[in-house]
Amino acid sequence: MKLKYKPVNKSGMTMTEVMVGVIIMALVLIPSLNVIVRQTTSVTATRDHLMATFVGQKVIETARSFKYEYLDIERFPATSTERVKTFEHIMNNDSSKKIVKLNEIEYKIVDLKVAGVRNKNDLSQIPCLSLLSFGIEYKSKEGRNNRLDLSTAIAQQE
Repeated sequence: MKLKYKPVNKSGMTMTEVMVGVIIMALVLIPSLNVIVRQTTSVTATRDHLMATFVGQKVIETARSFKYEYLDIERFPATSTERVKTFEHIMNNDSSKKIVKLNEIEYKIVDLKVAGVRNKNDLSQIPCLSLLSFGIEYKSKEGRNNRLDLSTAIAQQE
């Protein structure tokens, strides 16, 4: 008995076609992945900066919650026990208030100053407006050092 050879339907792809397809896919996907990685890094940096802004907002709201007389440490003599109750003293000396940890990043409040704004025509008058300024320093997850400087004016409520 003689067997006849019947060709099988060859609808598959050759190794060359597969390799060309993989190369084309790689040429399209690699630049796309680079864009995605850069965008992810950008979003992360924006999130970290936004968190620093929230920390700054909390500091400003805390300052506004103090009585106006207790904002500036310079209002009290150096020997006065009232100095330790001021916002400026608490924020500059209490480490639990100076460092806030969010999303595994430490945000440090630095260079906090409260300065009374005086009337240049009458320097003896007690200031009714204070300028609060401070910075927030943090190191991003990528290891980059960042700083956000904030300031606001706080008026004495009559």
